[in-house]
Amino acid sequence: MAEPDDDSEAEVREIMVESVLTVDPTATVKDAAVLMSKKARGCVLVVEGRHALGIITERDIVRQITAEGVDPSKVRAADIMSTPLVTIPIGSTMMDAAERMSAYGIRRIVVVHDDGALAGLLTAGDLAKWLAMLKGYSESALNAIARLKGGTGGPYV
Repeated sequence: MAEPDDDSEAEVREIMVESVLTVDPTATVKDAAVLMSKKARGCVLVVEGRHALGIITERDIVRQITAEGVDPSKVRAADIMSTPLVTIPIGSTMMDAAERMSAYGIRRIVVVHDDGALAGLLTAGDLAKWLAMLKGYSESALNAIARLKGGTGGPYV
């Protein structure tokens, strides 16, 4: 994550995560879960070529697979992914992203290039970290949401 330029006019591209976990629509849910576990990530995007089709979160796996007693090796990613995706153009402001995430009640938004190709992912945690930086890590509640240690800006280990 880059250091903040000044305020909410900062662009999404400045703090989004570019190294997004992806799987093919035909991958199994087990494959997606193993990848998420191995990389310590809470979601994976289902992609075809350079375009994201859907998203699978830990919550999706718990609710649709584990709680239902379904074998994750027998279900394809495309079968449980959330779709259509809520996206935001890479040049949008942080305020635009926050407003869109709030309007749709989502914690993750897919960032896309002008041609619709996947550019990255922005999470509510990323937004909180950005705001914490803007506030000089002086607000404990914001640091807690961003999972930052008290005033240091460093993430919990």
